[in-house]
Amino acid sequence: MAISHGPFTVQRILSNNAVLVKTVKGNDVILLGKGLGFGRKERDLLTNPKYEKIFVVPEGGEEQALDLIERVDPAVMQVTEEIIKLVKLHLGEVLHSRVYLGLADHINFTLIRLSQGMEIKNPFISEIKAMYPTEFSIAEQGANLIAERLKVTIPHEEIGFIALHLHSARHNRPVGESLKHSEIINQVVKYLETKVGPLKERGGLNYTRLLSHLQSCINRLITKMTIENPIIEQLKEKFAESYQMARHVGDIMGTGLGIEVPDAEIGYLTIHLERLRCRTD
Repeated sequence: MAISHGPFTVQRILSNNAVLVKTVKGNDVILLGKGLGFGRKERDLLTNPKYEKIFVVPEGGEEQALDLIERVDPAVMQVTEEIIKLVKLHLGEVLHSRVYLGLADHINFTLIRLSQGMEIKNPFISEIKAMYPTEFSIAEQGANLIAERLKVTIPHEEIGFIALHLHSARHNRPVGESLKHSEIINQVVKYLETKVGPLKERGGLNYTRLLSHLQSCINRLITKMTIENPIIEQLKEKFAESYQMARHVGDIMGTGLGIEVPDAEIGYLTIHLERLRCRTD
């Protein structure tokens, strides 16, 4: 949303340096600037305020935005904005404004945990890095920005969570849903490792292809997209062991998603698992 320099109508004074205002188009935004709120009162008209930052309040997220602005260091808000701008810089995509709330809140909580010496664990880091390489790369740059601006070193595991936020924002889905998908794939990988040996450490082409296929499979299942597999019977006969493994993988995915995995998907999984079993990386 393009924001002009005014006029704005004051809705609420948040502090001497922050005010909630409404634009001429009826959008709620928060203006940040030194002394911007001093001496102001509700319904004041700001024709050309000298603000330093403008924060777009997502529809339905007014209270969350106000709470965040009041309790989070402006420096955290600033670095969050810079991280989101990296997405536009590298991908040409403008993310929905609500990502500011979730990511800023997450980064703020992470900084609190790190300041208290708490360890950040991410059991799905390998899957996240392999499935979302672009988002992970941007998140790594974001971690560098946090280190430069806030003098805090962000651990590798946390970079994975930032990548999840960016991925979820790009695809307009809740972060919890993306995390759930990563957990399901992590469970699949653990099962497969009991059958074919270590996978994460190998990082081979077939492993990367497998994770990409699992991610695509999940997307098809949750969007109810159907596919055809005319050679399913031949796959059952020729690659019987891989097919049985694929059926078990389908059970894991189906249970996690609450969706029955069709035979066509099991057939394509069979092909990927046969590659893994043959170790053709």
